[in-house]
Amino acid sequence: MKRILKPVAFAGMLAAAGIAHAQVLGLGTAQAGATVTIGQTIAKIVSEATPLQMRTQAFASTGQYGPRVNAGELDFGVSNVIETYFLHTGEQLLPGKPQKDLRLAMVLYPLPVTFFTPQNSPIKSAQDIPGKRVPVGWASQPLGRWLFEGFFANQGIPYESVAGVPVTAMPRMWDMFGQNQLDVALSIYGSSLSEELASKVGGLRYFDIKDDPAAVERMRKHLPFSYVSADTNPRTGQTVKNISYDFVLFTSAKTPDDVVYNVVKALHTRAKDLEQLYSADKRKVRFAVESGIPFHPGAERLYKEVGLWPPAKAK
Repeated sequence: MKRILKPVAFAGMLAAAGIAHAQVLGLGTAQAGATVTIGQTIAKIVSEATPLQMRTQAFASTGQYGPRVNAGELDFGVSNVIETYFLHTGEQLLPGKPQKDLRLAMVLYPLPVTFFTPQNSPIKSAQDIPGKRVPVGWASQPLGRWLFEGFFANQGIPYESVAGVPVTAMPRMWDMFGQNQLDVALSIYGSSLSEELASKVGGLRYFDIKDDPAAVERMRKHLPFSYVSADTNPRTGQTVKNISYDFVLFTSAKTPDDVVYNVVKALHTRAKDLEQLYSADKRKVRFAVESGIPFHPGAERLYKEVGLWPPAKAK
């Protein structure tokens, strides 16, 4: 395993001898899902476009690598804004243990989370879900619970009304749904995973998220900074209203300003490489958007230079 150089040590090296040896930055991601793909692309851009080298490190959850970033033991992390906000404030993810030194480096783009049942299911609308087999538990990935809580709150249905089937994390949920052990599941709308699940169960019937103000407010009590998006599947042309929220790159207040500045500058210069991951969905990197988490001074410096400061208002 390669040794991760401490940011302070690297800063001293720069001052003493210039960039004689490239610093190796650690980037925390989850073990599966969007953060892995996004994280690998970020690491590739930074390693190619700067004297820095960035390597991804996979963890079971944001709750594991977020505190390491907060403490300065890991340089950066990729997650969704919901979990990052909960970490920073000490709500939900690590109750009573706010990670106050977390800072945003950049806001990436939203990904739409969609909820569905098999096409041949007797469930015709969300109002038919009570009493049906729905994942509960989420011991290893509490984001799944929050997403379902937000979905049910949006629809005006108690999550407790379902016939709960324990799962630990989303990969287990997807396996069970594909084996007809669950009636309802979620995934990123239009993703290859959604298409794979559709082929296993004979097609999917999607549930539209309600976008009236009262329903959105109920949803945001469980999913802060989320919103409703209308998304069109580039393959089928079907448009569905989903729950969307941004993915973010975060760091620590302890990370040197120049390190963060150079990382964000490289990603700003090569934003199209990040956008190519979801080019069919036309996702655009947002960079500076309010999310209840302070931006790192190094990122703020870059955004002022390129006219992206102050941050845009959240949706």
